[in-house]
Amino acid sequence: MGEHSDNKKSNTWWQWPVLLVALAGVYLWQTRGLLDTGNQVNTTALPLLAGGSAPIVEGQGKPTLVYFFAPWCQICSLSIGNLDDLDAERINIKKVAMDYASLENVWQFVKDHDVQGEILLGHEGLKQQFRVYGYPTYYILDKDGKVLARDMGYSSGLGLKLRQWLATDS
Repeated sequence: MGEHSDNKKSNTWWQWPVLLVALAGVYLWQTRGLLDTGNQVNTTALPLLAGGSAPIVEGQGKPTLVYFFAPWCQICSLSIGNLDDLDAERINIKKVAMDYASLENVWQFVKDHDVQGEILLGHEGLKQQFRVYGYPTYYILDKDGKVLARDMGYSSGLGLKLRQWLATDS
């Protein structure tokens, strides 16, 4: 019996590397359309949910994480709170609502998920400029609006902190 279980283990050693390669392939396929690092983006001001307007990139000598979300997105519901794990002393955080049916939908999302900070209101042109094809999508931009990092999908607080560290300390 012990010999049979050893054979089973030796016959399945390859499953983990295959799984990792498959996951890497899915990730690369999923992020294939995003802006490349080094691209410069237009950093104009956007309307705020609460009124007024604010620029996408604040500057202030530190990078900005731009988090694109949609109020109907279930993954966004799970991940938007993870932005609170980032160090606001080292990175600006901009949350941009996209693909919303009404402002009431955005307000309800903000209330339901206790979203803190300003919410910018995006539009179709911004979606095309940043090549947002799914939610959540996020970019880390330097103080001049150059893409330092980009990703999409769920990210844990630890994952966001790691991306912040890689983008700001490398």
